Amino acid sequence: MQESIKVNWLDCIKSRNRPNADVEIGHRSISVCHLVNITRELDRKLTWDPLAETFIGDDEANKLLDRPRRAGFELPEA
Repeated sequence: MQESIKVNWLDCIKSRNRPNADVEIGHRSISVCHLVNITRELDRKLTWDPLAETFIGDDEANKLLDRPRRAGFELPEA
């Protein structure tokens, strides 16, 4: 990790400010890549609801938003 990134991260822990590489920005940035990959895999246009983070009226596409996790890396049930 670059020194300036570490310093920013530690400063933000103390100040409670958002870091330069905020998790929300990272999530939104990579989501676009995942959406493009799903669209290419299904080879058709899809309609995305950014608030619900699901495809509107498309169960087949929504199944591709998640995958089974390896044992020990499962997500907790909501």
